[in-house]
Amino acid sequence: MKLQRSPSLHPALLFIAPSLDVVLALIFFIILSTSFLLQPGVGVSVPDSPFLLAPQRDPLIISIVAAPLSSVYFENEETTLAELREKLSARTGRHHTLIIKTDRQAAFEKLAAVMNISLGLGYPTVIATSEEK
Repeated sequence: MKLQRSPSLHPALLFIAPSLDVVLALIFFIILSTSFLLQPGVGVSVPDSPFLLAPQRDPLIISIVAAPLSSVYFENEETTLAELREKLSARTGRHHTLIIKTDRQAAFEKLAAVMNISLGLGYPTVIATSEEK
C-alpha cells in the first residue's frame, strides 16, 4: 500500500476559483451601477424637447408625480406646497438652480404653483426635459 504525504488538489479547481471570482465581481458592479439614480424612488417621464439643459452645478431637484396620487417630492421626501415654500426659504444661498422634473401627465396647475414658489423666492428655475427623438 502506497501512502501519500500531502493531498493533491484537483486540477479543475485552478480554473473554477478565478472564474467564480470574475463572476462575483461582475455581479457586484452590476448591482452598484443600477443604484446611480438622480433621485431614487421617484419615477418621472419628462416631456420631449429639442432644447436640452446644460449641466448644472449642485442643483436642487423637485419632482412632480402624475395622478392618481399627484404629489411633490423635494430632497427625496413628499412635501406639500406650503412645506416646499418653507424648505426653500430656509436655504441661505439662492445660487442653486432649481430643476423641476414633472411627469407628462401631471397637472399643469401643480407645475405652475411650484414654479411660482421658486421664482417668487428668487431661484433660477428650469423644467427638465428629455431629448426629442
